[in-house]
Amino acid sequence: MGYQTLARECDRSAQMRALGEPMTDEELHARAELIAKVIETRNKLNALNHKVEELQLALQRFAARRASLS
Repeated sequence: MGYQTLARECDRSAQMRALGEPMTDEELHARAELIAKVIETRNKLNALNHKVEELQLALQRFAARRASLS
């Protein structure tokens, strides 16, 4: 999700009715879509963070191996 998309979604979120207010089916659907996007984005970010950790460990192993060969 790019910066412009994130900004647009934040604007959309700010324009939604409060949870305690009655909503139309369309508003409920829009809220559900936004929540699904947030969950999807969070899952992608978690996967990316996991990959970063894996790559950092691989780099450490590489550096240690390289040092042991010197």
